[in-house]
Amino acid sequence: MDLRDLAGVRFDDARGRGLLAALSGGADSVALLVLLTRARDACGFRLTAAHYHHGIRGAEADADVEFCRELCARLNVQLIEGRGNVPALARERGVGIEAAARDARYAFLRDAKERCGADWIALAHHQDDQAETVLMHLLRGAGPDGACGMARLERDLYRPLLDVPRSVLRKFLETEGIPWREDASNAIGDTPRNALRLNVFPEIEKSYPSAKAALARHARLARIERDFVAAQAREFLAERLETGPYGHRLRLAGDEPEALLRRALRALCPEFDAEHVDALAALARSGRSAQALPGGLRAERAGNHLYLLRGRRDAPEAVPLAIPGEAELCGLARIRAELGEFSLAPDDKNTELFDPDALRGAVLRTRRSGDRFHPLGAPGDRLLSDYLTDRKIDRPLRDFLPLVAVGNRVLWVCGAGLSETAKVKDFSGRRARLTALPITEEEAKREP
Repeated sequence: MDLRDLAGVRFDDARGRGLLAALSGGADSVALLVLLTRARDACGFRLTAAHYHHGIRGAEADADVEFCRELCARLNVQLIEGRGNVPALARERGVGIEAAARDARYAFLRDAKERCGADWIALAHHQDDQAETVLMHLLRGAGPDGACGMARLERDLYRPLLDVPRSVLRKFLETEGIPWREDASNAIGDTPRNALRLNVFPEIEKSYPSAKAALARHARLARIERDFVAAQAREFLAERLETGPYGHRLRLAGDEPEALLRRALRALCPEFDAEHVDALAALARSGRSAQALPGGLRAERAGNHLYLLRGRRDAPEAVPLAIPGEAELCGLARIRAELGEFSLAPDDKNTELFDPDALRGAVLRTRRSGDRFHPLGAPGDRLLSDYLTDRKIDRPLRDFLPLVAVGNRVLWVCGAGLSETAKVKDFSGRRARLTALPITEEEAKREP
């Protein structure tokens, strides 16, 4: 790409929007602001600039502010200024200067965006930045997301110059006679990015002159393929994922492509790092052991399901069943009890009819050691655990199943079976009708 290719830089996707251009005073941000001012009338976008003084470089940074003011005045662009004390912020948070500066800068930019009513923050990241980002991510062991580098549009961050080399932007400014400011710290290889730029890429380009363009192209292609797999993963989750008071249950066929499974797990748990996604993928494949996860979650494979279970410190206290009335078992179930001459829909597993006398002293609870159950139509009772095994109810679900019980006698495994001892024997009188009502996601998160 040479200077003529800047004519191909387009801002059509910003048409009609409000842009806040981040302006440091350096060559890249100055070139972006100039290009935006020349395109704003044709594209019909609103343009404001923003400059942040980090409180690091003293008089040099003060001169940057004056430069940005004068530039914006010449270009007829409103400038929003901000100032911070990044060294103090770094000490307060216990982080490096570079990380503190980035956090403070983006916080200022988002505040400025709201103040001026902009839609996007325009950043001057270019092809060299993209190549450096991709290489840094790969060297850190990043997966497909890291290999994608930066996106042209990512939430409210707009990067229209990702295909333009730094050298072209500087040549543009030189040809137009437009000055810029130089940050002396950029010439010191004391950060990973500066070290790559100053020391590594010059050596790489001796053997691969087009390395930066190749890495930027790789990022673009990786993003296209990543987005395709992500769309497939969303469909996969829509078809296979169930959510309940216990957490999530993902149905597996056993032959899912590794890339699809990993992308689905990452979409399901975006806060997990690569190590936890690796562990989940291995568990989905082998099912050999449970896995503790961040946020109090636990993963377990049972049958053809992978469970992501919400941790519970203790079983919730039993709740007396009100007849008529409602009883709620914290975060697991809500039972509505009614008395009347009811009939029963045969396909409704969440509603059962009971002999009212059998429900005297009944409570709503989860399972306990020694629970017994007399399945409907069976000759006698048995351990509840054996019944749940025969019904092929996955082990991770069993501690979350709501039960209606009297003492250690279970009368109803909600949604999974009625006891012979609780069934209606005389349909000439009133019956009790119990209905398990849906639990909201917020209710399901309650701790017992």
